[in-house]
Amino acid sequence: MSERLIRRYEHNYFQGWVVTAKRKGKRFTRYFSDSRFGRRKAFRAARAFRDRLVSKLPPPTKIKRRYVRNTTGVIGVARVKERARSGRRFVRYVASWPKRDGKRGKATFSIGLYGEKEAFRLAVSARCAGLQNSELV
Repeated sequence: MSERLIRRYEHNYFQGWVVTAKRKGKRFTRYFSDSRFGRRKAFRAARAFRDRLVSKLPPPTKIKRRYVRNTTGVIGVARVKERARSGRRFVRYVASWPKRDGKRGKATFSIGLYGEKEAFRLAVSARCAGLQNSELV
């Protein structure tokens, strides 16, 4: 059972469903316990609360935000600086994407080998190809 704004929550002695929505910086959250309602009734109650809540709230203004720590501007592509044991510095672009089996695909492109623009272009295309292969677009 996967529905928008409703998720399963199990922590310490609580088992149930939680409905969470955020509008204009304010978070709306309510928990529905299995012990009080039973699992199915708790889910139905969570769904009913979610429907009432969404009907009262304004539509979301921003659907997807840019990842704050992402400096490349492309989600899943990062510019990485590393130093080897010898002291030599490596700068590269790393592309990553989710795979069907739950693992992550990864490809790296050296800026020293390809140059800044070409390494970035290759990383972006590798991520796009990886997403198409995993069909998670």
